[in-house]
Amino acid sequence: MILEKLKNSLCFTAICYARNYQKMQMEPQQMMIMKKYIDNKKNVFLAFNRKLHTRIGMGILVFLILVVFLFGFYGWNLTPSDFGNKDLHVYKVVYGSSLRDIGQSLAKNHFIRNKLVFEIYVRLNPRNRMTKAGYYRISPGMSVPDIVRELRRGTAQSVRVTIPEGLDNLEMVDLLARKGLVNRTSLLNQLHDQNLLSNLIGHEEGISGTEGYLFPDTYNFELNSTVEKQIIQKMFLRFQEVFQKNFSQVSPDKRREIVIIASLVEKEAKKPEERPIIAGIFYNRLKLGYPLQSCATVEYSLGKHKERLYYKDLQVNSPYNTYLHQGLPPGPIANPGLASLKAAVFPAQVNYLYFVARPNGTHAFSTTYQQHLNAQRRIEKMSKQGT
Repeated sequence: MILEKLKNSLCFTAICYARNYQKMQMEPQQMMIMKKYIDNKKNVFLAFNRKLHTRIGMGILVFLILVVFLFGFYGWNLTPSDFGNKDLHVYKVVYGSSLRDIGQSLAKNHFIRNKLVFEIYVRLNPRNRMTKAGYYRISPGMSVPDIVRELRRGTAQSVRVTIPEGLDNLEMVDLLARKGLVNRTSLLNQLHDQNLLSNLIGHEEGISGTEGYLFPDTYNFELNSTVEKQIIQKMFLRFQEVFQKNFSQVSPDKRREIVIIASLVEKEAKKPEERPIIAGIFYNRLKLGYPLQSCATVEYSLGKHKERLYYKDLQVNSPYNTYLHQGLPPGPIANPGLASLKAAVFPAQVNYLYFVARPNGTHAFSTTYQQHLNAQRRIEKMSKQGT
């Protein structure tokens, strides 16, 4: 055994000696070539090593940028869709709606920025998955966490809504539909439901619909399946209450005329102090048999508001067009508030027959047609000069 080990050791020594001997026997030129070859191999290895480290570093950098971007994207889409809009809207969750359905609906109605981020946020926290069918009060100014918290809190029982003066029925329907309180088609159908109208109006003199008789005010509406009918009933009964309280001296056969005049005043007057004057002008024109020539009736006939009416607009074929038809229009053109109703009941005793609007919302009043034309020219000149 010892001899075997000794033999192997001698062999190894001999081989090493032979190799060293060969190296010593190499010519200097061969030694240079060998050294250059080894140096090249070494440089290639170092270059590869540097590239590898660079690629790894770039990969890490790209990954970090991607992570920052994703977190930024996620965080941004959790913020309110409209920071300045704090108006509360009624949002309805339909029975059987999935999380995806709710996310799509919220995004479609501009309550959230991104439906996918909403879904991810809810799924990351199991406690958030407690939304039930019903009505909720949310705002575009609420963040996703705020909206989810509201949806978890439970359904709203009622909602407080302010209906401004001067809206016609279609404008009122659009307002309530935008707030999510009603289904637009459903409310329009209720407004034309003859059974409902018959129960509310009965056989009151000259009243054929609810236009003009839905009193603008602040209301609390119960959120349930009958909300559309409830809105009409409450607003009409409120009108009856206000009118009876303030104008009990007005006979039933005069009520229709009062409400029509008040609706014209509501649409024409922008300044409270001018309401009685404009009402007085309308009464003066009626007494003299002049057409009322109210631009507001033309807009009602057109079904839209226009900053400027042209001659062709004044020729629109409608019974509500008081440029073409003498006397009162068939019915009110808006739902007037208390101030306009008072102006119609207690008009100013004036000699004016004409009025024209200034850019600032006030009116120039005239007794003769020539004065009216002069006022129009002055106002047009001022408008062109920007004064």
